[in-house]
Amino acid sequence: MRRHIHLKRYRQIVNTLAKHGFGFLVDQLGLGDLVSWARRVKAEEKTRLSGGARLRLVMEELGPTFIKLGQVLSTRPDLLPRDVIEELARLQDQVPSFPFEQVQGLVEEELGQPLAELFRSFDREPLAAASIGQVHRAELATGEAVVVKARRPNVERVIRTDLEILFDLGRLAERHTLWGQFYKFSEMAEEFARTLKQELDYTAEGRNADRLRQNFSGDPTVKIPGVYWVFTTDRVLTMEYVEGVKLSDVEELERRGWDRRLIARNLAQAVLKQVLLDGFFHADPHPGNVVVLPGGVVAFLDFGLVGRLSEERKRQFVSLVLGLVRRNSNHIIRAVTEMGIVGQEVEMQAFKRDVDLLRERYYDVPFGQIRLGTAISEILDLAFRYRLRIPTELTLLAKALITLEGVVRELDPGLSIVAIAEPLAHTLLRRRLVPGMLTRTAREWALDYGGLLLDLPRKLDGFLDKLVTGDAILKLEHQNLERAMSHLDRIANRLSFSLVLLAFSIVTAGLVIGSALGADRGRFFFWSMPVLELAFLLATLMVAYLIWAIIRSGRF
Repeated sequence: MRRHIHLKRYRQIVNTLAKHGFGFLVDQLGLGDLVSWARRVKAEEKTRLSGGARLRLVMEELGPTFIKLGQVLSTRPDLLPRDVIEELARLQDQVPSFPFEQVQGLVEEELGQPLAELFRSFDREPLAAASIGQVHRAELATGEAVVVKARRPNVERVIRTDLEILFDLGRLAERHTLWGQFYKFSEMAEEFARTLKQELDYTAEGRNADRLRQNFSGDPTVKIPGVYWVFTTDRVLTMEYVEGVKLSDVEELERRGWDRRLIARNLAQAVLKQVLLDGFFHADPHPGNVVVLPGGVVAFLDFGLVGRLSEERKRQFVSLVLGLVRRNSNHIIRAVTEMGIVGQEVEMQAFKRDVDLLRERYYDVPFGQIRLGTAISEILDLAFRYRLRIPTELTLLAKALITLEGVVRELDPGLSIVAIAEPLAHTLLRRRLVPGMLTRTAREWALDYGGLLLDLPRKLDGFLDKLVTGDAILKLEHQNLERAMSHLDRIANRLSFSLVLLAFSIVTAGLVIGSALGADRGRFFFWSMPVLELAFLLATLMVAYLIWAIIRSGRF
């Protein structure tokens, strides 16, 4: 039964890809047999749209897992060109709500009591509905105003099937394509599965909120809603209801007379503190996830997507920021190469030249006018061009900063994110120099490398013994062998094509001459069979098949 479900979903996925003009990708993965010819014909109408627009339509049509995948890919400018990123950023995770009776049944099943005993009131109409769950406003029996998030029925089964198929597709891409091998798609699928499973588990979202609230304890400018753990499970999340003005409602902020500059500064400081000092940040601070309270207090909502930065990652990011601020190309290059995995095929001289051009673009720009999010986005564009694989947490950070910069610019065009980030970056650097941190760093270094240093003499002695006895093995690998073999395949295919055409011409001429010589005997030979016509038809079919096979291989 499970195998049947997988095959049915496989057909749906590959036919959707083919319908929107991605049949070539299906063929590269070796799944062309699952695509109907009707889909391939209809795909010609879709190719008038851009590749990014067609990819967005694929994600929307395939449902919640692929909508989430598109949203994650929209944070990866190191993997996809900018026009595709912009299209995927338009993906909307909004679907029709599911019936209130299902919400009631789920809440009662998870919390073990009738809804009327748990809540004094519970709105039948949701505040918002998404592909994974929907949110209702309610009031506890003790009088507290809350929001209750309920998971959509059967969504876990659908997502589990899709994730297993994505793992398969990742392995197929690594097996059949060079780009799949380079970007390690199976690892990316595993990382995406881990992120999506966390979003499915509402207790993980509750823990994220608790950690952020702890990080901002004592800060009167930031509000993080509390979690009611007694009314929370992995499928139901109950949190404090926060009533305020949406950050995007600038007119309402003006009508109430609230200071937009203060709000912008509080928001920027809150996000940058999460990134630079705490290493744990809200990864999607768009206006719908932030509300404003009296006094310019900013409240964050929806903690399903968060980012984490280790001390090393924070150091790398600070080095990148300081390199931009000080207009130092070497610092920028060092930070980017430490963040990503730089392959041997990267032309470092060309990369340094492009970084120098980027630096010169900001050379005469006043310090307060440097747009940090835009500058980081341009660096990620370079990463895409030079095939640097940037870790996911840093691309999440880049998206968060780009979103933050857009919101802050709307509230206070004169506020500089860089100006707020620099003192926090220096604070982080000073933290690394305090005695306690130096001791901790030395201890971690000793644990990481102490064993290696102690083991080094034994390994070196073993290596020298192999050299003396002649047992040492030197492994050589030709870096461009795959490209050379592909080129030879094309030459062979073209040569075969020419020989087949020549042979076909000779056979055709022979058949014509034979037909002319045997015209006086009639059209049929050998027991009254139309040998000439059959031979000509067979030769034609063989030539057509060979031409089709050569073209389908993509190496012509």
